[in-house]
Amino acid sequence: MSLYRFYVEGCSNASDKIYISGKDYNHIKNVLRLRVGEEIIVSDGTSRDYHCRIAGYRDAGDASSDSSAKGRGGHIDESSGEVEAEIIDITDNSTELPADIILFQGMPKADKFEHIIQKTIELGVHEIYPVMMKRCVVKLEGGNGNADKNGFLTVSSKEAKKVQRYNSIAEAAAKQSQRGIIPEVKSYISFKQAADLASEMDMVLVPYESAEGMDHSRSVIAEVKKLCETMPKKPTVAVFIGPEGGFAQEEIDLLTDKGGRIISLGRRILRTETAGPAVMSILGFALDD
Repeated sequence: MSLYRFYVEGCSNASDKIYISGKDYNHIKNVLRLRVGEEIIVSDGTSRDYHCRIAGYRDAGDASSDSSAKGRGGHIDESSGEVEAEIIDITDNSTELPADIILFQGMPKADKFEHIIQKTIELGVHEIYPVMMKRCVVKLEGGNGNADKNGFLTVSSKEAKKVQRYNSIAEAAAKQSQRGIIPEVKSYISFKQAADLASEMDMVLVPYESAEGMDHSRSVIAEVKKLCETMPKKPTVAVFIGPEGGFAQEEIDLLTDKGGRIISLGRRILRTETAGPAVMSILGFALDD
């Protein structure tokens, strides 16, 4: 049985012990009910794993005079304690692909997007951008087409909270699949912004029904593998998936103008929530050692 995995930011600076707090403290102690002496894996989010043994718990009640540990009505916050984890061994995580795959997903309905996040992260995606394309069925609340200083579309606070939920799903999927990192789900961007970002990457893949055929597609995937073998650093590969309504022709034209490679996923037409996981499966099979 694999060990439970937790992510602790900054634990790469630890020498002999790691302290786990917040929601993971509550999950370890009160949900999983792990006992002192049981072992867990702690990741620093940069593909390094710390094999640890639980050495003890410091509950919020141990410092009950500290008002910061109390919620409304003087109740102890169940997530304000700490798990003391003793480091047994440090290893490099081996679950990451030799290329960073960035998914630019045409924004589908929320339940479909959650499925895409979960499955593509299990299959090795590095980062996900929800992209507002011409044929998207969904419309963002408060989305007026303007971008903030970081290039993300301005949306309502309700839509921004959805991104927080998406990242919670991403973290759960990363834990389940023993990932060395937690892939981030970015905020919403326009198609032009997505195309501009992708143009800076080492390769851009665009599954589309007018692709030349499977032999051509296999040769493109072989080029990705060659990049992994020859580049001194990890290559970055953009993957564009259309929304429920598919790509508009002008979107395909823009991507090909920026060096996008049109590929086929077979003779069958896939739903948008199937296409992303299908590409990740193909890339994982081709690239994994």
